[in-house]
Amino acid sequence: MLSKKTNNADVIGYCCMRFPVSDLKSSVDFYCNVLGYELNSADFQFGEAHVALKNGNGPGIFLMETKPEDVTQLKFVFPRSFFITSSTGHVTMVEMLTNDLLALHERIKQAGAHIDKEPVFTNDFGYFTFFDPDGHYIRAVEEKAFIST
Repeated sequence: MLSKKTNNADVIGYCCMRFPVSDLKSSVDFYCNVLGYELNSADFQFGEAHVALKNGNGPGIFLMETKPEDVTQLKFVFPRSFFITSSTGHVTMVEMLTNDLLALHERIKQAGAHIDKEPVFTNDFGYFTFFDPDGHYIRAVEEKAFIST
């Protein structure tokens, strides 16, 4: 049963996502040079970098250098991955929108990232899933408006 709303406090958006990473410089390189993010700020001595989409859409990602022993493995999906898989098979993941799914797939593959599911196209969209260098599970999606025939 849902309780009645007692005040006007609502979640109104996302300010950022935070990803633990094992090698900050390598992760910055992957997110900027492979996925096309831009580096907003970095403190490599402190072990944190902020990357964001070049077009300013969506929340940025804080990449936080973390020792492997400080990351709790919740469910084994891929080496070093810490995401939860439910009993129905749903996996916690990030979905990223792209304007050229096949070109992005090729660039990610050339970077040596592990591709989980190869590109699939439906009438409305296309997608594939992959792991970043630290095992974060990501789905790249291209909406129908962008899919060229």
